[in-house]
Amino acid sequence: MEFGFVVLHYLADEMTVRCTEALLALPCPVRIVIVDNASPNGSGKRLQEYFSGREAVTVLLNARNEGFARGNNIGYAYLRTHFSCPFITVLNNDVLIRDREFPAKVEAIYRATPFAVLGPDILNPATGEHQNPGHLKGFTREQVQERLARYEKNLRHFRWNRFKWNLKRVFRKPPRKPAPVFLQEPMEGVVLHGACYVFSKDFIGRRERCFHPDTFLYFEEEILHCECMQEGLTLRYDPSLRVEHLEDVATDRAFRTPARKEEMKLRESIRSMKVFLKVLKD
Repeated sequence: MEFGFVVLHYLADEMTVRCTEALLALPCPVRIVIVDNASPNGSGKRLQEYFSGREAVTVLLNARNEGFARGNNIGYAYLRTHFSCPFITVLNNDVLIRDREFPAKVEAIYRATPFAVLGPDILNPATGEHQNPGHLKGFTREQVQERLARYEKNLRHFRWNRFKWNLKRVFRKPPRKPAPVFLQEPMEGVVLHGACYVFSKDFIGRRERCFHPDTFLYFEEEILHCECMQEGLTLRYDPSLRVEHLEDVATDRAFRTPARKEEMKLRESIRSMKVFLKVLKD
């Protein structure tokens, strides 16, 4: 039995190497597809050279940056078409799977409680934050509309809001957000964090893609949750699985300043929320 893995890559090849080497160290046959999202620094070709002698690793070079959803869909479709993997794990290149029992635990969880999509405990080692589940329940149409209006307003007044935010930072530190509590019991039907998904044969057999292709970044988690609820596919969080998420390595490198990153986040979130509203309507 081969476990499939999709690693989405952009710019940070040393991080992708760390992620992939950890997967190759797992005590089971693996098929790994690295999808390079047209990295402008040539790191995709460097990865092809680095892994050229590894039969288990395939590096795909996209002609353009397809974003999170379509980039991962390319790797997922490649594994789904060319191999018979009962499980395909889609993970960010800044996620490390250090638990050598990860594949065996996935199999055991599926045998005990079959699932379509499984989310592990996702730990940020730098902050101690546990990132899964992303939400305990999905958003309503009204909640998405309210958030969309707020994001559009923030984007229209982005420069002024950024100035006020910087001014406040000079005189007082922003309040520290409490870290999400570690949920120690498995849960079903929750919105799973997008850094790491395990898709089972129940999902793979029914869906040619894992994410809605009309988004570029953000809200993929909420849209996937909505689609699974509509299609009767089970989402499950199980804390007996754990991965480490070093978080935003590629996006931090792609933007020179936090302001540009925040502006991009607003723009792409607005686009994705409009897609989300259509999915909710359908």
